[in-house]
Amino acid sequence: MTPPHNEPDHVDLVGDAQGLEDIEIINEISPSSANGQKTQSKRKAASFVDVPHTKRKSTTPKDVIADSLAKMASSFQDYISADTKKLDPTEVYDEVNAIPDLSEEEQIKACAWLIENDKQFLMLKTLPIEKKKNMVLLFTSRGA
Repeated sequence: MTPPHNEPDHVDLVGDAQGLEDIEIINEISPSSANGQKTQSKRKAASFVDVPHTKRKSTTPKDVIADSLAKMASSFQDYISADTKKLDPTEVYDEVNAIPDLSEEEQIKACAWLIENDKQFLMLKTLPIEKKKNMVLLFTSRGA
């Protein structure tokens, strides 16, 4: 490491490599190398290992962004479909239709709301019949 040039905050990063920049590990698999052993070779610091390039179609930043967005959308759809239980509309209708004293308009509102709120539908199914009307009217009246 070379001494600083009379500057108190000077750090010499160039001279601190300790000669390691010339060593490069190359994986060679050829008849001359036994079992693909790693070999060390001294090379110039500016040269790199020649890696055969595979043919890739050139992509623009827009293509990369579009591909990323498509993957995100697909992943989100998978999450939503796994997290959301699909309710059978006829099951919801049968449950709501069995509630006494609901008008036709209240039944339609209840069916539409319960299809979108599967946890409340499961709760409705467990309630005694005399409490179901109050629950349906409570939730559909406030749009919860």
